[in-house]
Amino acid sequence: MTDSDLHGDPAPDLAGDAAWGTRRRRFVEARSGAVERAWAPRPVRVDDGPSVGRRQIELRHLGGLEATVEVDQFLDLGEASWNGDVVSFVAPTTAPHAESWARRWQGGLLTTCGLTAVGVASEAEGGMHGRASRIPATLTRSEGRWTEEGRYELLVDGFLREGAVFQQNLTVTRSIRAEVGVARVRLHDVVRNEGFVAEPVRLLYHVNLGWPLLHGGAVVAAEAEPSADPVSGPSGDGPWRRVIEEPEPAADEQVDALDAVAGADGWSTATLAGEVGTVSIRFRPDQLPFLTVWRSTAAGSYALGIEPGTCWPSHAVGPDRGKVGRVLEPGESFEVDLEIVFESATDDFGD
Repeated sequence: MTDSDLHGDPAPDLAGDAAWGTRRRRFVEARSGAVERAWAPRPVRVDDGPSVGRRQIELRHLGGLEATVEVDQFLDLGEASWNGDVVSFVAPTTAPHAESWARRWQGGLLTTCGLTAVGVASEAEGGMHGRASRIPATLTRSEGRWTEEGRYELLVDGFLREGAVFQQNLTVTRSIRAEVGVARVRLHDVVRNEGFVAEPVRLLYHVNLGWPLLHGGAVVAAEAEPSADPVSGPSGDGPWRRVIEEPEPAADEQVDALDAVAGADGWSTATLAGEVGTVSIRFRPDQLPFLTVWRSTAAGSYALGIEPGTCWPSHAVGPDRGKVGRVLEPGESFEVDLEIVFESATDDFGD
């Protein structure tokens, strides 16, 4: 069994063969004394700088992808690197406890916005992008394990609540999955209204990408259609797409409000493709029908946000139907599935 056998897919006639999976596992164990020390999620605590004291979990050896899970930030995904390059946006901010979103938000691969407000909001509603990114998780699992197919899977689970006396009582059970040798992170959320009155859930998954994955000439595209508002403009034939510009001092940010379109498999895909490679964000429009694309080409704050959600941000230009969110009745819940996948660049990019 070669290393390519280890990280690749088995032959079709062996894909479901538990005995083949056992042989695969024993092949690795014969060559590694303690697999869990090398591959399992690794908990750490930051002891210096703006994030001092924060709990993190490192996901490593994912086919060139490495990412941190931010336990004290809604179990979001923090800094991510791919093939040695930091590809998540790193914001020039003060600290997680600073007085405003612009000074608190540190970027990272995934920031959860919501659950009761997304976009510009009053302090009574949690302020810009709501309270989610300030809510710590109760960690319920962090482990590595072998699957029947002989693959090594990383699992991080947690429980979160946004609630107050006489106000909303919303919970999220979050599961993060990754696999050694595969440049992909999968997320599964179960959102539940534990209160006793109906509540609108405004929830947006803010995937944040930066240089060198983001650069002038890179292309962001999505299986989506512009909202009915004429400001978004026509997309023409094929998927919605825009070409990224080079950074410029004080350049204005741009926000596009789109309606996600499902493919034959029920999933929608948005991508950023450039010289370094392609990242794809996959989600289900029946769960997250709205897609926001945020482009900041301001020098020093050069970033791209690909943001599926139950709504658009309140400040996005689009019809009111995209601002309401998903209304959950008492005791009702819904599920969300999201994947972030990294792929190497093609030789003909830009031709």
